[in-house]
Amino acid sequence: MDRLVFVFLLTAFINLINTLTRSSRLSGVRTGRLATAISLFGVIYLAASFANTLQAPLLASTVERIITGAYNQSLAISPDNATGTFIYREALAELNFKLRFVMLGASVGTILGIISIPSFVTSYSNAIKAFGRTGSVFKVIFVILLQVLKPGSGVVVFRMSSWKTLKEILTGRMTTARGFLYWSLVSYSLWTVNVLSGLFAGAMYPEFRTVAVLMASIVGNASIVLNVMMVDPVMARVTDAVARGEESELELKRIIFYLAVSNLFGTLLGQVIFEPVAQGLHVLTRWFA
Repeated sequence: MDRLVFVFLLTAFINLINTLTRSSRLSGVRTGRLATAISLFGVIYLAASFANTLQAPLLASTVERIITGAYNQSLAISPDNATGTFIYREALAELNFKLRFVMLGASVGTILGIISIPSFVTSYSNAIKAFGRTGSVFKVIFVILLQVLKPGSGVVVFRMSSWKTLKEILTGRMTTARGFLYWSLVSYSLWTVNVLSGLFAGAMYPEFRTVAVLMASIVGNASIVLNVMMVDPVMARVTDAVARGEESELELKRIIFYLAVSNLFGTLLGQVIFEPVAQGLHVLTRWFA
C-alpha cells in the first residue's frame, strides 16, 4: 500500500474515533453508568492513540523524502537562496497537495463517524452492560471478537437513526446556547492542521525544520485549551442534566450531532487555514532561530 494512502486511512480512523468520543456519554446516560462509559472509552481511544503514533513518523518521513533531494539540488544551483529555486518551489507544491490529501482523510473519517453514531451508541451501551456482568475488559473484547465468527452473539449492532429521530434533531430548537459550537469549529480546525502546518513550515525553512515541527505544539495546545474551556464544560453540564432527568435525551442527541457536524466543518476550515497557520509558524521559527 502506498505510504500516503496508509497515512490517509490512519487519519480517517483517528478522526472517526474523535467524532464518536462524545457519543459515549449518551451510552453512559442510557445505561446509568456514566463513569464506566467514560472510563471504558479510554480502551477504544488507545487504538486511535496507537494510530497517531504511526501517523506522525510516516508523515515526517514523507516530508523528508520530498524536500531533501530538492533542497540538495537547489543548494547546488543557488546556495544563497535554495528555497527560492523553481525545483524547491515545485517540491513545496507537491508537499502542499499531499498534506491536503491527508486532511481530506480527516473529513472522510469525520463523515464516517457521524454515520456511525447510532450504531456506536447502541453497541457501546451493550459493551457497558457486558462489562457490568463480567467485570472484565478482556472478556468484553472476547465477546466482540466472538461476534466475528458468530454474528448476533456479541455486543456490536449496526443500525441507522430513524427518520423521526433525525427530523426531531434537525427541526427542533436546541435549548443550549450555540456559542460552544463555534468554539468547537475553531478548536477542531486548529487541531486538524497543527502537525501538518508544522511540517509544511519546516519544509519552508528546512535549516530549522525540527524547530518548526515543535512549534506546531503551540497550535495543538491552543486547540486543546479552547476545547477544554469552551466546549467540554457545556457538554458535561447537559450530560449531567439529562442523567438527573432535568433535560431530555433529545437535547443531548442534538448536541452530539451538531458537535460532530462542527468537527466536519472544522476539517474543511482546516483546508483554508492550513497555509496561513504554516506561514505563522514559519515566522515564529525564524524568530526563535
